[in-house]
Amino acid sequence: MGKRSISIKEISQLAGVSVATVSRVINQNGRYSKETEERVLQIIREYGYQPNLVARGLRTRRLQVVGVIVPDITNEFFARVTQELQSNLFDLGYSTIICNTNEEYETEKRYLSMLQAQKVSGVIYIAGHFADGQQPLQIPTVYIDRKPPQAGETAEFVLIESANEEGGHLATRALLEAGCRRIALVTYRPDISSHGGRLRGYRRALEEAGLPFDPALIAQVPRVSMAGGYEAAAQLIREHPDIDGFFCTSDLLAYGVLNRLLGPTPGAQRRPIGLVGFDDLSFSSSEAFSVSSVRQSVEEFGRLGAAALVAMIEGKPLERKHYRLPVELVLRHTIR
Repeated sequence: MGKRSISIKEISQLAGVSVATVSRVINQNGRYSKETEERVLQIIREYGYQPNLVARGLRTRRLQVVGVIVPDITNEFFARVTQELQSNLFDLGYSTIICNTNEEYETEKRYLSMLQAQKVSGVIYIAGHFADGQQPLQIPTVYIDRKPPQAGETAEFVLIESANEEGGHLATRALLEAGCRRIALVTYRPDISSHGGRLRGYRRALEEAGLPFDPALIAQVPRVSMAGGYEAAAQLIREHPDIDGFFCTSDLLAYGVLNRLLGPTPGAQRRPIGLVGFDDLSFSSSEAFSVSSVRQSVEEFGRLGAAALVAMIEGKPLERKHYRLPVELVLRHTIR
């Protein structure tokens, strides 16, 4: 027959078993002997058989395709998590549709409708927007980085997040140990679980040090960007010239703050100001930026997210439904 495309029917003829038995071997559904399995798998290897995923999708009404919703693909942290997910899902036999929402809820809703119309097997949210009233999806879903609003309900999903409060506490405590006493916080939306957790860690570290929590030292930006960090730092320094430290709930915000700190200071002598970010992006270790940062486990986000979603899709038991991954503080030049 030669090496060519081969059908399940032809495999069954070569192996001397029924088409149903070949199908069970391919899908690992049991009810066949070890000898039969080895004979079928040998023919599959010999002829390089590849299952027809479209045909399987028509039978099961689901394709082996996963939608990945990402808020900003230009943000290195989200891009790295997406890449890890895509690689792990590919190894597990699933392809991906990447949907970049630009942090816009209406765009997110349109993508969700499109994915469900295309009968994807599941969805992975990386830091979704989650406007009020969003209903739980009716397909296997994994949430990464941000907790969905229906987390307290019985919806079938897995949540994988970092120990965000611990990260905020580590960052603020490091600034305090460096001698900072007027520490400003630059953040995105405290109502989002990841940024809110980092805010709680910041506040707890101040309270443990016997320092007051001053809401005037908190700047909330409309979008996570270097420009947003720069503008927030400029305003905070202008209104509170005694600030001696900054904790930013994202490295992109920290890079913007650093640009402001390295800029001209009219009528005043430049003084050292501590700075810690969150995410540990590649720029954080560069000569130009070298920012102290809280590192998240991008690799674990990708591995656990893919494994959990595929387990749900294939009806396998889950190890757990909520992961809180440890974080690590990496100290660099921005803590004196």
